[in-house]
Amino acid sequence: MTKKILTATFHYSMPTKELKRIMPVLAPKFSEIPGCCWKIWLINEDEKEAGGIYLFDAVKDLELFMKSNLLASVVNNPSLSNFKINTFGVAEEASVLTGAPLMKVNF
Repeated sequence: MTKKILTATFHYSMPTKELKRIMPVLAPKFSEIPGCCWKIWLINEDEKEAGGIYLFDAVKDLELFMKSNLLASVVNNPSLSNFKINTFGVAEEASVLTGAPLMKVNF
């Protein structure tokens, strides 16, 4: 199986302090995504932009997440806009050589 990366970014209209309060509350839901090894949460306070980088075990897992209610709830949140979602394959051999964590993380 080839691992897959999903990157998602968006702008937020709520106060940054509120977004930072919400992130740890939502994190357990994201730790339960089937086939997702891990998620890195992103935030750029100056631009009011946030998002995430996800590592999936396989394309089928990523595709299931793309159709999930969890992702839909994020995309349909009225405080979030300008979504950019991209997917990538992982060059695993080179990534391992540079220390990439390509294994499932136990939350």
